[in-house]
Amino acid sequence: MLKPAVQSTMGQWFHTTVGVRQGCLLSSTLFNIYLERIMSEAVENHCGTVSTGGRNITNLRFAYDIDGLAGSEAKLAALVKNLDEASSRFGMEISAEKTKLMTNSDKQITTKIEVRGQGLETVSHFKYLGSIISEEGSKTEILARTAQTPAVMSKLKPVWRDKDISLKTKIRLLRALVLSVFLYACESWTLTAELQQRIQHARSLVRVGHGRVWAKWL
Repeated sequence: MLKPAVQSTMGQWFHTTVGVRQGCLLSSTLFNIYLERIMSEAVENHCGTVSTGGRNITNLRFAYDIDGLAGSEAKLAALVKNLDEASSRFGMEISAEKTKLMTNSDKQITTKIEVRGQGLETVSHFKYLGSIISEEGSKTEILARTAQTPAVMSKLKPVWRDKDISLKTKIRLLRALVLSVFLYACESWTLTAELQQRIQHARSLVRVGHGRVWAKWL
């Protein structure tokens, strides 16, 4: 429903079946409001397992990418069921093909968790907002980043070897195009001694251009 406003005068509510146009600035705001209503019903009686700042976290969201958190298989099954039912009431559906289950304990998920009769796949890792979420913590993500970074460096070899490009510009390009790949979402990394050693190795100085040591990776 909509209510028009002209200066300080509010009109009457009326029904509309026409949505906003593609690219409208209101689209993201209206979708977030809509999804918030769905999630508020889905997690109404659900308790998450993570607390920060005294607040209990039941889910992580970015647009329609949702990461639900539960402390047991039974609670996870209930969360998926509630979210599926709440979504259906509002005319939306969960994609069973794109929905995955993962545990961060040694015990595997044995409960059959379904979305509209279709069982959900249990995986050891999945990609969320460009980062790899793994049952091993940050290890898989960090190893992937350290593997991607040399490839990015290699693609930019013509730039590094170009003597007409100043050292200052090369350093700026390194930070913008290479470090942004390696350090993406690094604030969320959980580091062990082994991973710290790997990162220290990645900090080795990079020789490009005129053969001078001109920048550090981190």
